[in-house]
Amino acid sequence: MMPSFLSKNNKHIQPTTLVNTRFALMLLLCVGAMWASSCAQKNLVIPRNVDEYYEQALEAFNTEDLTRAQKYFDAIKLQYPASKYADDAQYYLAEINVKKNENILAAYNYNQLRRTFPNSEFAKISAYKAALSNFRQSPKYDRDQDYTRQAIKAFSEFQALYPKDSLTVEAGKRIMELRSKLAEHDFRTAELYLKLQAPRAAIAYYDLVLGNYPDSDYVEPSLLGKIKMQIRLKRSTEAQEAMRLYRQRFPQGKFKDDADIVEAAVKQLAAGAEVRTFSAP
Repeated sequence: MMPSFLSKNNKHIQPTTLVNTRFALMLLLCVGAMWASSCAQKNLVIPRNVDEYYEQALEAFNTEDLTRAQKYFDAIKLQYPASKYADDAQYYLAEINVKKNENILAAYNYNQLRRTFPNSEFAKISAYKAALSNFRQSPKYDRDQDYTRQAIKAFSEFQALYPKDSLTVEAGKRIMELRSKLAEHDFRTAELYLKLQAPRAAIAYYDLVLGNYPDSDYVEPSLLGKIKMQIRLKRSTEAQEAMRLYRQRFPQGKFKDDADIVEAAVKQLAAGAEVRTFSAP
């Protein structure tokens, strides 16, 4: 009698047959991968000189193949540092950083171009874009403002270098926005000290706003806040002087009702009467 595992009607696959089938499939996959790789290599033209490197790098950049573009621009920098494309490569590396939201690296590469190629056609725009990269890194007012200050410095340098350039106006607008953020940072800090019942520390930060950012929207509330703290500390003479200054600078101020209340308190303090204590906002 024939063993069951040799029967023609047996539905189970023999172990040897299963192994052979798997091997055949793996071999087929490997051959397919090698064939695809071979085709890809045939279509990939390896640059032979700096002109071809630049041509392929620019093509890759324009088609958003940023990894390949970065590879070729880096090759130009390293292998052809004295070529006519060296400053272009440096510039486009910074542009790639921007596309990847790598603003710190972008600022570095833009500034590197300015240092290495000061006469490049990209030098001016790189100065502006380096500042813009720091601008993008500037956080909300309640965070550390180091990048905000760096951006202000960079935009100011651009204005000094290119006073007649059309971008100088845009740089000025950016500076105003950044300075307003710094003013808000100090103003909110003053209010925090007010809530902590620390009037002297609050005055110190109000003074920072008044002294450093006289063109910001936080000057008027800072001056009023300072007067309130002077009243709390019973500094009558200082409060009267500050109130006179407020009326001179803001005759039609945004905080008229509050200013009237503060002025009445200043007069009471000067007369030796009991004065209301201003609470935190």
